[in-house]
Amino acid sequence: MKVGFLGLGKLGLPVALAVESKGHYVCGTDISKSTIDSIKNKKIAYKEIWVDDYLKKTNLEIFDVKGVVKNSDIIFVPIQTPHEEKYEGVTRIPKERADFDYTYLKEGMKQLSDEIDKNGENKIVIIISTVLPGTIRKEIKPLLSEKIKLCYNPFFIAMGSTMRDFLHPEFVLFGVDDLDAYKVCKKFYKSITNAPLYDTTIENAELIKVSYNTLISTKIAFSN
Repeated sequence: MKVGFLGLGKLGLPVALAVESKGHYVCGTDISKSTIDSIKNKKIAYKEIWVDDYLKKTNLEIFDVKGVVKNSDIIFVPIQTPHEEKYEGVTRIPKERADFDYTYLKEGMKQLSDEIDKNGENKIVIIISTVLPGTIRKEIKPLLSEKIKLCYNPFFIAMGSTMRDFLHPEFVLFGVDDLDAYKVCKKFYKSITNAPLYDTTIENAELIKVSYNTLISTKIAFSN
């Protein structure tokens, strides 16, 4: 299967290499020139187990967004959704609350949608960015072309062991918006892992992701 990535940073690149290791064609793009240069030079500036070895032998192709759309059956979107430093958890969290910053995700999805529209073919797009419940329906879907067959597939991985965690997950969570797209994605994941795949609505997947992260954080806090 031909798999594209809209973002090849600390999450996108390890996952792209993991997908390629299972025999799939992989291509991608990134807005950061330094990220693209590091991939071309086969050297990353952060620590990720397995990545250095797989990067040395990768056939990952780098395109612009138009090229990724043209050369992909499935497009993963691992664009960051950062939050302010004061919510990192290293100091007492303030009483006021703030959502994640969806600026990068919205800009990337709009650009991707425009290119898919120009290309003229339906494309399966899988968002893997962390968002709060209701975000995709309210913030992302209104920006998208009808040619995008959308899924939400949040990962449960730890930075530093992304490849391993993606290839050997506890389970795979899928928020489904298009049943035909889900059938293709289900077949794709069977080539990646034997872990159970749970499908639900996009809103439920958003809630499960945030709830699971909160559970893990709570367990770590109690352990410490």
